[in-house]
Amino acid sequence: MSETQSITEPKAENSVNGTAGPAQAADASAGAALKPPFVETLRELSTSWAGVAIGYGRIALEGAARALERSAGKLGELQEKLKKGEVAAAEGAR
Repeated sequence: MSETQSITEPKAENSVNGTAGPAQAADASAGAALKPPFVETLRELSTSWAGVAIGYGRIALEGAARALERSAGKLGELQEKLKKGEVAAAEGAR
């Protein structure tokens, strides 16, 4: 047992020289080879989907801004008509 290894740490057989070493080292090296491609693929996919979602959000906000601008314009026209007294005459004609 090495100085840095605890007593309760599980041991794994080393296939090179047959000695027992920490099980974590064997698992870590096997997991390290598989982890980066998976993580990179996951990052690329999530970045792609985030871009799509941001694009749809931008389109929705632009549409809402246009609708609000039209509504504001109509309210401004109505306000001007109220000031001139045109709305009362138009309402009475109906």
